[in-house]
Amino acid sequence: MPTTPSNITRPESQQRWTLDDIPWSNIDPDAVAAQEELLLLVATASFVEITTDVFARNLIERFAGGDEAGLWLDRHWQHEELQHGRALKRYMEFAWPGFDWQRAYRSFVEEFSATCKIEALESTRALEMVSRCVVEMGTASYYTTLSRISPEPVLRLLAHHIADDEVRHYKHFYRFFCLYRHIECPGRARIILALWRRLKMIRDDDGFIAFKHVYAARHVGQSVDRNVYRLARRDCRHIVGRHFPHAMSVKMLLKPLGLARPTQRVAQFTLEVLARGLVA
Repeated sequence: MPTTPSNITRPESQQRWTLDDIPWSNIDPDAVAAQEELLLLVATASFVEITTDVFARNLIERFAGGDEAGLWLDRHWQHEELQHGRALKRYMEFAWPGFDWQRAYRSFVEEFSATCKIEALESTRALEMVSRCVVEMGTASYYTTLSRISPEPVLRLLAHHIADDEVRHYKHFYRFFCLYRHIECPGRARIILALWRRLKMIRDDDGFIAFKHVYAARHVGQSVDRNVYRLARRDCRHIVGRHFPHAMSVKMLLKPLGLARPTQRVAQFTLEVLARGLVA
């Protein structure tokens, strides 16, 4: 098993919460009933999270063999992600009881499962781990924002718990990336391309598939295409606005590049400005 380079510290120990820690009976449906964008954000997240076991199979297979990364993925990561999905589903059932979650999810998983192919993974272990860093950056930012914008206290608490988990997962994936980078030595250009591919996949593929089935269930009989998706994303950006953790997300995105401090500062500032323009 590879040793940890001396400059890589291990992330903090596992944090734990369960569905029993969430005060479900305190949910106030009236606070979110008319929040269409909030429903879209929670429902699409619940679909992807609760389907973790579908796309996790390929990832676990890639890192099988008894090393630390494979064991952590199998014994911890996928189970915590599935818990996120179950918790978000339960919240949907309390907050928006009229939404037919199960029916919409069945149509989603049928389409989404077909995209979960091992060929979608990166060509090396290091590049796949940096790709996973992008995913965890995205989800940590997503749930941090959700916690900030929610008018309903139980959703704020739930999103905060999930965001903490995703930050912790990022630390694990980053550490594993550093281990495999030490062995495989991918160039910075290859790392940048892996980051870009995953960013594009999250935006253009995974997000659209989940949105499409949530929207169809919410607006029965209406057509759903990329234009509807773009308009909905615009509306969501309007409510997200200044609540999005721009600095945190850019810092997490740049970290695997190992930039020199002056370059890091310039890149951080530039990307934050761009991100604020895109999200605002």
